[in-house]
Amino acid sequence: MSWLKKNAGWLKWILAIVILGALIWLNRDGLKDLNSRKINWSLFGAVLLVRFVSLCLTFSRWWLLVTGIGLPLRWWDAFRLGMFCEACNFVGPGAAGGDVVKAVWLAKDHRERRASATATVVLDRILGLWALFLSGALASLVPPAVPLGPQMQWAVWLLWGGTVGGLIGLILMLAPAFTHSRLMKWITTWPKIGHVVQDILNSITFYQGRRHVIALAAGLSLLGHVGFLSSFYLGGAALHEGQSIPGYIDHLVGLPLPEAIAAIPLTPGGVGTLEGAVGYFYEQHQLAMNPQSTPEELKSAGANGLLTALAYRFAALILGAFGVVFYFAGKKEMTQALDAGPETDS
Repeated sequence: MSWLKKNAGWLKWILAIVILGALIWLNRDGLKDLNSRKINWSLFGAVLLVRFVSLCLTFSRWWLLVTGIGLPLRWWDAFRLGMFCEACNFVGPGAAGGDVVKAVWLAKDHRERRASATATVVLDRILGLWALFLSGALASLVPPAVPLGPQMQWAVWLLWGGTVGGLIGLILMLAPAFTHSRLMKWITTWPKIGHVVQDILNSITFYQGRRHVIALAAGLSLLGHVGFLSSFYLGGAALHEGQSIPGYIDHLVGLPLPEAIAAIPLTPGGVGTLEGAVGYFYEQHQLAMNPQSTPEELKSAGANGLLTALAYRFAALILGAFGVVFYFAGKKEMTQALDAGPETDS
């Protein structure tokens, strides 16, 4: 087990390469015309611009959560740290996760408020996931150009379930009567997960008197995810000019679940898992357009989905290259902070 933990980063990259290689091999027939495709570079430039703006909105969301509870943080430092964490997805198999980096970096100068630093990261992740589901759920209210197939109808139900469930969860977490209830105190006594629940409750209480901060951060999160999903669509449009691919609204509805799947830390940055999920989404859209689609048409649709995901990945790599500058510029300082670790609250 110790060997697995020590080499988990490398093993995850190996798994990512294996998955991605398998996807390319399985879609090789649909990729045969790759050399003849014309890339719309203007649209791809728009992908980079929209994704960069969306990243800035994401960094601003965390900055708002930090400053909203009185912790000093310049926006530029939030941007620099955000770009550093972007590079963590692509540089070094042993790189620390972005959430850990943010929490430790923020706590190193405010060790007496370690719980506050943790709260910003926990809530940032919760709001990000909730806004991702919300963006897809709201988009599903727009009548699609192609009626949804059975699989996509299930996806819509999941989106609305996650949206409503997340909203109820946020309301309860911001209600002192719930977080201090006998039920929650009992749950904190459960083995293995009790201490995790307690840490989350301690973190969330910082925001119970600052609900306006949560509302503003949620708005930024929604705008950011709409931007990420839009850049995904623009990448598909740049690659598949003249071909039949899911429309803009279809992407807003169909991509949140693949994005959520990619967030599972199975591979670095969801490499391989995202591409496979997007390929499946494109296949389901093809079946919705024509339930009698031939195997060749389904393979072509899956290949188009794979290419769209790779175009999005390429845009992320380009922006991640700028993050590498921040990564190496602050690697020594960050490593020292991580090695020291934040002290516990007094």
